[in-house]
Amino acid sequence: MHMVVVGGGPTGVEYAAELQDYLVDDLKKWYPEIADRLKITLVEALPNVLPMFSKKLIEYTESTFKDNQINLLTKTMVKDVQEKHITVQDAEKNIKDIPYGLLVWATGNTSRAVTRNLMSKLPEHQTNRRGLAVDDGTFELLGAEGIFAVGDNAATKYAPTAQVASQQGAYLAKAFKGFAKRDAALAELAALKANPSTSPEQLEAASKAVQRASKVRPFHYSHQGSLAYVGSEKAIADLPIFGADNLSSFGGATTYWFWRSAYLSNLYSLVRLLLVARVLLLTFVRSRRLT
Repeated sequence: MHMVVVGGGPTGVEYAAELQDYLVDDLKKWYPEIADRLKITLVEALPNVLPMFSKKLIEYTESTFKDNQINLLTKTMVKDVQEKHITVQDAEKNIKDIPYGLLVWATGNTSRAVTRNLMSKLPEHQTNRRGLAVDDGTFELLGAEGIFAVGDNAATKYAPTAQVASQQGAYLAKAFKGFAKRDAALAELAALKANPSTSPEQLEAASKAVQRASKVRPFHYSHQGSLAYVGSEKAIADLPIFGADNLSSFGGATTYWFWRSAYLSNLYSLVRLLLVARVLLLTFVRSRRLT
């Protein structure tokens, strides 16, 4: 009857919030004798949840969790995981076992075998345990020319979020297109040099084309804001309305609808948008499906 979520980032917070909504809004209607006995605990090693948000929104989230009877254990590290309980250690170094029926791990994943294999081949340069060490401007692997890494397998100065990974992927796609243009320009220059009838003007123009194609601008991350659902149809948002260095904080029911619309607008096709919107509407009108 006890559900434990480990990790106080957006994934862990949103999962705990949705789970509480499910218990209160849906399960209680069908199985009231069970729903009242279920409880949720979120475990976070840091002093607070959602460290990427403003202090005001962190306090708002923790207050909402308290109102929704979600038990929040901060400054608490998970030391061991067993089949029916986890062992945790709090800030005072006290160790205790917490029994659970459902455990959700939302603190991140270990690196994949291909990542570890690459790191083992370059021990002098790949010393970051979080992942592949890369140049933050080009995402080229340190110690290996022509290999690039982005997203969760790369250890960069940027937060490991989908927003960052999406911009990194778009940057690399554009960079690879530039590499193709550079290779084509180099091939054309080589052909002109091999041709005795090539004029100096043609060589100069081809050389300039190579120089232009060889210029790769470093990656620049544009923060579009942070959003998270905190339960009871409330959400929080830190938005760069007045610039990336001056975030504006919002929280509540109105922010919840903004949160929904923001994620819908990022779906990749109209068909998917309509399908997701349909599910959200049916959930709002009829409640969630239990099967």
